[in-house]
Amino acid sequence: LRSEGSGEVAVEGLRTQVSPYQALPTSSKIVRNLAEAQPVMVFKNEEERKKAVSKVIKDYAALLKQRTATHMGYPYNLAFEYGDLDCLLKYCINNLGDPWIESNYGVHSRQFELGVLNWFAQLWEVDQKEYWGYITNCGTEGNLHGILVGRENLPDGILYSSEESHYSVFKAASMYRMDYRKVSSLATGEMDCEHLKTLLEENKDKPAIVNVNIGTTVKGAIDDLDRVIEILYDV
Repeated sequence: LRSEGSGEVAVEGLRTQVSPYQALPTSSKIVRNLAEAQPVMVFKNEEERKKAVSKVIKDYAALLKQRTATHMGYPYNLAFEYGDLDCLLKYCINNLGDPWIESNYGVHSRQFELGVLNWFAQLWEVDQKEYWGYITNCGTEGNLHGILVGRENLPDGILYSSEESHYSVFKAASMYRMDYRKVSSLATGEMDCEHLKTLLEENKDKPAIVNVNIGTTVKGAIDDLDRVIEILYDV
């Protein structure tokens, strides 16, 4: 194993690369083979271009169908059925900015975004006048934003999260240059609250920002929020 420059290594003569997020000190480095790139195509005329592009799309569709049929390991919904939504796909819809403030970009779906937020507010019995939120593109973005809010309110705070947490939690700590502590987890995957208490007691001089999981990536574990709050009051 030897270095071949920034971000690259050679393993037994095979050229590989360390992905940026994997090279962070929050986890061990994972070396992966470089992914195969779609060849750059050159065309003699427009007819040849259309034919080649059509073949690429058909081949890719066949690959997706084959891989979807044997897909496992990620909790995704693979039963896509757009139905009546097909007519919306030709528009450039963009909910840029704060969803609660009317945008000067008229092609948006803010009314539906706010409707989803209000639905969850009712589910969790939160007064609609006492909350703010927005719909993220993925769980990672939700983690990034939530931790950012914690850091902005507690600039000197230490982030606490269980070792079973999604890697984006500790990635966020590195991105925001936050001090963090990994909390041990139980066999079930939930946070070991006694270890959390120990870590909090060791750092009483710093505010605590605690990431609580509701369904970990691998084991689907749910951290004991009531116990976490109890410990925070006690410490």
